[in-house]
Amino acid sequence: MNSRLKQGGKKIVELMGAIPIMDELNFRFQQIWYLRKNKTYNQPLKRFVFPTDRALFNTFQLDHKKYYEDGLLAAEEMIDWGGIKTMQQPVVLDWGCGTGRVIRHIPYLKKEAICYGADIDCNIIQWCRKSIESVYFDCIEHQTLPYPSNYFHLVYGISVLTHIPHTSTQYWLNELNRVLLPNGIAILSTHGTQYFHQLSHPQQMQLHNEGAFTNSFKQAGHRSLTTYHSASYLKAMLREHFSIEHFWEGKQHPDKMGGQDCWVIKK
Repeated sequence: MNSRLKQGGKKIVELMGAIPIMDELNFRFQQIWYLRKNKTYNQPLKRFVFPTDRALFNTFQLDHKKYYEDGLLAAEEMIDWGGIKTMQQPVVLDWGCGTGRVIRHIPYLKKEAICYGADIDCNIIQWCRKSIESVYFDCIEHQTLPYPSNYFHLVYGISVLTHIPHTSTQYWLNELNRVLLPNGIAILSTHGTQYFHQLSHPQQMQLHNEGAFTNSFKQAGHRSLTTYHSASYLKAMLREHFSIEHFWEGKQHPDKMGGQDCWVIKK
């Protein structure tokens, strides 16, 4: 019953066009909630530049402790899962880097790595260029990654396919295939069964029939645009260009990617 009430409430909010208002209220609440906690946590990290509250809200959450520590842990996992620990000068791309939460740690964990971050939000990219050292940042324009073919040893996209219309999934998989070196690794996360309860029954039926579902929010990349993929649907799509090295289903392995399905694939 609670699930149905939540879904009904979400639908009413969408129909009333109130999503921006609810987003703003959520933002203000998080600002107040984390203000003192963040000030206390930041004191020993004087040289670490945190993003603005607005940028953090749009790409993650306003908890500085979680931003720093989760970002560091994810960077360690990308190095491990991507097989670049012992590689000389691996070239790494954070696809959909946002505020650089993960990629900013990799040059310190793997000093010889050549690191890039790319995002469709050019304002955030400008902030990253000014605030984060040892990483090259680029804006994604015209739906094309601004890199040559066969360039990266590792590309990862954490919660990126989750905010792109499912009709564009194949296009971006083709782009990742293009920029990866032969035998290069991509690490991706998607909304799987752990998140299907967020959908109404008709939406779940559409997901079951089509293999993927995207809600009605129009702005690609926005936190309110949410896409869900069934594992079987995405597996078939991935196998056109990649071998699947590892797959962790989010419901069974919530520690891997915060409950999202996690895919490690090889070109």
